[in-house]
Order: sequence, then C-alpha cells, then structure tokens
Amino acid sequence: ARLRRTDIELSSGAGRRVVLVTGYLAGSNTTKPLATWLDSAGFDVDVADVGRNASTSSAAVARIGEALERGGRPSILIGHSRGGQQSRVAAQRHPELVAQLITLGAPVRAHLPRSGPLRASVEALRLLTLLPIGPDADRDVDAEYERDLAAPFGVEVPWTTIWSKVDGVIEWQACLDVAADSIEVTSSHVGLLASVPSFRAIASVLDP
Repeated sequence: ARLRRTDIELSSGAGRRVVLVTGYLAGSNTTKPLATWLDSAGFDVDVADVGRNASTSSAAVARIGEALERGGRPSILIGHSRGGQQSRVAAQRHPELVAQLITLGAPVRAHLPRSGPLRASVEALRLLTLLPIGPDADRDVDAEYERDLAAPFGVEVPWTTIWSKVDGVIEWQACLDVAADSIEVTSSHVGLLASVPSFRAIASVLDP
C-alpha cells in the first residue's frame, strides 16, 4: 500500500532489457509490481519462464539462459530468493549476456535454507526428482550447479545483493558475498518485490 502511494524516481530505462526471475513456489504474478514499475520507466522487461520455480535449479538456470539469449544483447538480471541464487549461477555461466546482476533476498552462498520448514520442502523436492512422478533431474548436472554456486563469482559482471535482517524466510548472512555490493533494507522477504525500501535500493543501482 505504501508503495502505491509513493512515487519512487527511476532514471529512464532507455530500452535497456531486464530479465526477472521468481523465487521458489512463486509465479510470474509476484513480479508484477516490479515489472510494471520498470516498464513505466522505459525498460524492456522479460520474465524468465521458470514457472513456480519448483523444479531443479539446473533446469531453472537453463530457462534463465534462454531468456537472456532471447534479448540478443546483454540484459540486467534481477532474481528474487531462489531465483536470485539461480541468477548468480546463470551470470557465471553466461557473463557475456548479463550487463548487471541484482539479487533480492537470495541465499547466494548456501544451497539449502536454514529455516526448518523451508529446508524440508526443498529436500522433499530433491527426493521427488528420484521418482517417476517427480521433476526430471540429471544428477551430474545438478552436482555441477552446486559446484558453480559454491565457486567464487569470478566474472566481470557488476553485482548488487539487496537483503533484509527482518526477511523472515532467508537468513540474511546467506545473502552476502565478497564479490557483490551490499545494500541492507528493512523489508519482509516477499516485500523485496514490492516495497518502498527495496524499490529505492533497486533504483539506486539501476541509475546509469
């Protein structure tokens, strides 16, 4: 509600392309406030087709790569939560396609969350990949994803991590990385996609 009442200035996007990536069990509708705001400022916005992001992370990274390639030019990559973690790996694998990386409440240094219920849910997804009824999984490819996530971010892509100590879902320490500029805001986990502090932080790093 405060976001709707607050006019947050954003420099002209001038047609710069942005790819948004949603978090675990989220859908494209969760990006609507952010996408609408960016679009109104003249950015060319695309949402990576990861569905509700409940399949394997390696599959999501492949979809993010497809979204980046569709643009035909380097894109600004913004990922929320699990989608931010996957965006970090996608940027490592396709640095020539990423002009800038912004992660929102993303556990970029930990594959699994510390939160008990959330960890159990992700672990259940892992087990499902072993069953015929679960999502397809390539164990070697998934292991490669985990290695890339654990590896240093060794590419020349400007990266900003935006995080909150009152996130409520992701432990804030997992959002930090020595390779990233860090911005702390006061926001809930979901609020990072639709709150005044988060949008002001995003605006500050999107200014050319």
